[in-house]
Amino acid sequence: MAKAKKLPSGMWNVTVYSHTENGKRKYESFTALTKNEAELKAAEFKANKTRRIQNDLTVAEAIDKYITAREGVLSPSTIREYRRMAASYYCDIGSQRIRKITTETLQLWISDMSHKVSSKTVHNAYGLLSSSLTFFQSNTIYRVKLPPKGKKRPESPSDDAVIKLLAEAPPKLKICIQLGIRGLRAGEISALKYEDISDGIAHIHADFVKDSTGAWVYKEIPKTADSDRYVKVPDLGSGTGFIVSYMPATISKRFIELKKKLRIEGIRFHDLRHYFASTAAVLNIPDIYTADMGGWARGSNSQVMKSVYQNNIKSMSDYYMNKMEEYLTDLEENAK
Repeated sequence: MAKAKKLPSGMWNVTVYSHTENGKRKYESFTALTKNEAELKAAEFKANKTRRIQNDLTVAEAIDKYITAREGVLSPSTIREYRRMAASYYCDIGSQRIRKITTETLQLWISDMSHKVSSKTVHNAYGLLSSSLTFFQSNTIYRVKLPPKGKKRPESPSDDAVIKLLAEAPPKLKICIQLGIRGLRAGEISALKYEDISDGIAHIHADFVKDSTGAWVYKEIPKTADSDRYVKVPDLGSGTGFIVSYMPATISKRFIELKKKLRIEGIRFHDLRHYFASTAAVLNIPDIYTADMGGWARGSNSQVMKSVYQNNIKSMSDYYMNKMEEYLTDLEENAK
C-alpha cells in the first residue's frame, strides 16, 4: 500500500496510480490531516476499481452509455430525442470527466445554455445530463437552479372553429378531426384499423412513433398503459387495414393547410385533445371518466380510482361515453 508523506504544511499526502491516458500514466492525490486518514482515502480509491473506471468516463461517454442502457425500456422516439440532445447540447462539457463535475460546473453550463435556448429545452437537457451522471455516481447530489418554466396555456378550439374544420375538411382529414375531438392522438389515429372497431367502439391499442433513425413505426401500446382503451367513434365506413393511411406528420400538415385556408389561428391538431377535455369539463363528466376515455393517467389517487372503477364504473362509463358522443354528434351535424 502506498505510504503517505508529510508535506511542509503539516498535512499528509498519498499519490496513487489511477489510469493511463494517451500513453501517459495518471495519478490521484489524497491529502488529509493525518497519515492514517490519507492512506485510508488512497486504499478506498484503489479498492473500488469499477467505480474508478466509471468515474473516469467523460460526460459525453456517460450520456451515450446511459442512453444505450435504456434502449430496451424506452420508446424509440424517446431514444431518438435523447440522441439528438446528446449531439446538440453538451459540447461545452462533453470532454470533462464526470468525477470532476461539480454543482458549479453544471450551474455555469445551465446559465450559458439559458441564453441560447428556451427554458423547457434547458430543463430537458439537464434532465438527461443529471440522469446520466447519477447513473454512474449514485451518491452524488447536485444543487443547481434551473430557469423558470414559462407558463404556456394550451389553446382549446371553440365549437365554431371545430364546426368550420369539420365542414371544410376532405374525407380523410375529417375522420382525423372526428377522432381528434374524441381524444385520440395523431399517432393513435394513424395506427387505427377497421378491424379495431366493433359496434361503434374503437379499441385504441397501437401508435405510430419515430424510431432512432426517424422512420415511422407501428407500435403496440403496452396492455398496462393508460393509453390502451376503448372509445366510442362515429361511423367511419368499412374496409380493412388502416383507416386514414396518414402518418402523424401528414395529419398535422393537412390540418395546418386547412386551418390556413379557413383563417383559423393558433391551434394545433393536438389541441383537439384539449377541446375534448374542455368539453368533458363543460358537460360535468368526472375526471376519472375523462382520463379513461382520453388515455390519461388518473392522478395521485389512481389506486382508489382503480378500485372504484373495477367495481362500479362500467355502466357509468358507458353513460358518460354516450353523453360525450351525443354532444359531438350534434356538433358534427352542424358542420353539414
